[in-house]
Amino acid sequence: MGEPLLTIKNVTKCFGETMVLEDIELEVRQGEVIVLVGPSGCGKSTLLRCINALEPIQGGEICLEGEAVDAKGKNLAALRQKIGMVFQSYELFPHLTVLENILLAPLKVQKRKKEEVRQEAMALLDRVGLSGKENSYPRQLSGGQKQRVAIVRALSMHPEILLFDEVTAALDPEMVREVLDVMLSLAAQGRTMIIVTHEMQFARAVADRILFLEKGKILEDTTPEEFFERPKTERVKQFLNMFAFHAVKSPKAAKEASGEI
Repeated sequence: MGEPLLTIKNVTKCFGETMVLEDIELEVRQGEVIVLVGPSGCGKSTLLRCINALEPIQGGEICLEGEAVDAKGKNLAALRQKIGMVFQSYELFPHLTVLENILLAPLKVQKRKKEEVRQEAMALLDRVGLSGKENSYPRQLSGGQKQRVAIVRALSMHPEILLFDEVTAALDPEMVREVLDVMLSLAAQGRTMIIVTHEMQFARAVADRILFLEKGKILEDTTPEEFFERPKTERVKQFLNMFAFHAVKSPKAAKEASGEI
């Protein structure tokens, strides 16, 4: 897969006296899909926010294509254009239409031609199943539709790498599939992605590598097959058993098993 696109060396992040990330080491190559999993509060989302300098780091270095991503760096604005981020809460502007939300950054930040960006946006909306929604406002869309608009908005900036932070966490179960399908399609196209998710089946299907974080440290960095079939640590075994337990013992599953549904 060539030279690393993103390099993270000895990164440490603290909130006050609390260490959230400790000595994180990671290389991401062009076209690679990395999935971050682990218990809540283990540092997954914080790591994503550090990658595009939404959070400053206290130690180590994050480099994109050999350039340091530094919250105080002069080149931060240019580097951020290469890092697309999709948030759990969509972050769409409510007073703008779908198309206006997508066009805003390419026109204002990248100074690109409006017709070129518009045509690209319409093609992307069609690709994610939202053709005809370009003049709708966010309040008129379902959660799954809003999240797909947020993905198109990120893609419209032509990023080198895409970061997804629990993008299905706020969605109803029936909407989760439509968003995950778009992300699977992006992976098939060779997009470089780092994904934080609790969707284990999706993680297994989309990842080239799975990283398990615990208390701000990477405990395992391995293939999906190794992670799910042959975990190296007891902590990961415990984590996976918890998901298996919930899959079998959830109230809905229990009712289905008993024939009540």
